[in-house]
Amino acid sequence: MKFCALVNSGMEELCQQELLELITVSGKKNPQVIEFDASPEQALTFLYNGQSPRRIIISLGKYNGLEQVDFTSIAWKDFISNSSFKVEVENVKGMDNRLAISKKIASKVFAAVEKQKLSLIIDLKKPQFLLLVYFNGKEYFVGIDLAGEELHSRAYRVFTHSASCKGDLGYYFVRKTGYKAGNKLLIGFAKDGVVAIEAALYASKSPVHSIKNNFSYQKLPLFNSIKPQPLTVNTSVSIAATDESLQNITAARKNAQIAGVRKLINFQKIALDELGSIFHERELDQILFQVTTKDEDKLNEMYHQVKYLLKPTGTLLLIGRESWEISTPSFCKLISEEIVERGGNKYKIWLMQKK
Repeated sequence: MKFCALVNSGMEELCQQELLELITVSGKKNPQVIEFDASPEQALTFLYNGQSPRRIIISLGKYNGLEQVDFTSIAWKDFISNSSFKVEVENVKGMDNRLAISKKIASKVFAAVEKQKLSLIIDLKKPQFLLLVYFNGKEYFVGIDLAGEELHSRAYRVFTHSASCKGDLGYYFVRKTGYKAGNKLLIGFAKDGVVAIEAALYASKSPVHSIKNNFSYQKLPLFNSIKPQPLTVNTSVSIAATDESLQNITAARKNAQIAGVRKLINFQKIALDELGSIFHERELDQILFQVTTKDEDKLNEMYHQVKYLLKPTGTLLLIGRESWEISTPSFCKLISEEIVERGGNKYKIWLMQKK
């Protein structure tokens, strides 16, 4: 079957990498969309374990223009059984434009379903499935949403920090460091724990979403007897997350408990200048600091701790505001510098490697 993973801009290559790692499937890259062929079982495995997708849809086609949309060749019996649906349009400017598109698509669905003598109604409040139309600036991608909701917000993000980020971005930061299972990772200024939790989910291959979630694919006849392929969970994960605020540590621990990875992360309230007394010299493979404005004046102390704690060739990732200007310390070389924009917020990230 053909599926599409919808991702935030900049996540395309990481999504392709994740498809290979989790279900050994190659994906075709488009702006904000990765197309891939997979079995229904593989698609569900990626739905529950993928950290980069924002949505995953069963592809009903991609089109240069909506006048080309044709649903008559689709076997609608695989998707409906006295069902209700809703059309949702994304990345098209203007409410009137989105409404016009949803009406046009709905009429084409009804025309195809009627020919196949099936029953289907529109329900805007509690539809049994969501038919999504996504415009990536070049083409319209149309499909049935497997979850019926956005995946990157994460159910575990209950106790949030004002500088929190959504799960897919936290995952991006983790992968940017080069962290992998078996490495020792330190996350400083952990805040509500999102980055640490995403690291633990990745390294352990624990499900990102609970099987108890009422995802909408469960109402599609095609998936009546299909279950995701379980992955082997790795419990030998070494992640340390520190913060100078007990309130932040408490919130992070609660979120990690909800995510099911509390035992994989060592959360501690520790002042920045005390890290060297907790960890050994050259003990860590990767260090990540998400720095807010109030901690920018601690940069020299961060570098002091990194010089002591990080292994040679280990990596440091600094995340800060767009206008923050820093210099690379003499014991590191700058690997990359970039700006990531998400939801109106801009993050500047520096990746360094210890010499």
